[in-house]
Amino acid sequence: MRRRRAAVVAVAVLSLAACTARVGGTPDAEVVRPSLTPSPRELPRAGGCTDTGVEVLDCAAPHEAEVTEVGQLPELGTAYPEERDLRRAAVPACRTALTAYVGSADHDATRLQARAFWPSRDGWARGDRWLVCAVVEVAPDGTRVRRTGTVRGVLAAAGFSTLQLCATGSPGVDEDAGLTGCDQAHRAEAVPGVLAVGGPRDPAPSLDQVRQKAADHCSRAVTAYVGAPRDDVFASWRSFGSLAWSEGYTSVICFAEATRPFTGRLWGLGRNPLPT
Repeated sequence: MRRRRAAVVAVAVLSLAACTARVGGTPDAEVVRPSLTPSPRELPRAGGCTDTGVEVLDCAAPHEAEVTEVGQLPELGTAYPEERDLRRAAVPACRTALTAYVGSADHDATRLQARAFWPSRDGWARGDRWLVCAVVEVAPDGTRVRRTGTVRGVLAAAGFSTLQLCATGSPGVDEDAGLTGCDQAHRAEAVPGVLAVGGPRDPAPSLDQVRQKAADHCSRAVTAYVGAPRDDVFASWRSFGSLAWSEGYTSVICFAEATRPFTGRLWGLGRNPLPT
């Protein structure tokens, strides 16, 4: 018998709206719509591993996704919902599960992202309402990383720097900031201290409202990250588009941005010279 598979949405971190641009759009998404779906007893469990579907894989072997939570969708009616309604029901829950699983809401400043799986039409018709949440790691080029082992608690430990977002451009100005590996030449580094500016059921804020909340917070976060105020390093930030707000993307990501590209890290630099 063929393995029955589910609808899945993977939400990427590469389409943030720059803090100086109109907040709009939604995170990029990849949706798989097969005609078959697994039964609840075939689903992986929290802490288990999977790949492009909800097949159960050995976490010691290379895999793309690690399950953070298995639950139920809220009441959405008998008819199969519109994708937008499914996303609004599933993605905020999976982002909350991701925060708990990795130990910090600072996952938005890293290459970790939430992934949501739900039943496709045939499963819905027979009464399935399960929700599987997972975490994936995305490489700077947007491809998913095949990992071994677990990311459980990684941000509660010392794992932030290994997954940190770095950019070759200006996160506060450029629409495409040019994400890159932090071991490569770059101009900006995401810093701990992701700022929540509301909840998905709140009205989406205006750009000015985001700026008012982000400016002081990010300035303090960047100074703490670098270890001293500097003339050649300043705070910038990015927020997700307003259409993503209802899906739980309600945060601002702070960046330490230098006046020129460099190789190295700004963390703990203090008043030492900017790396070359």
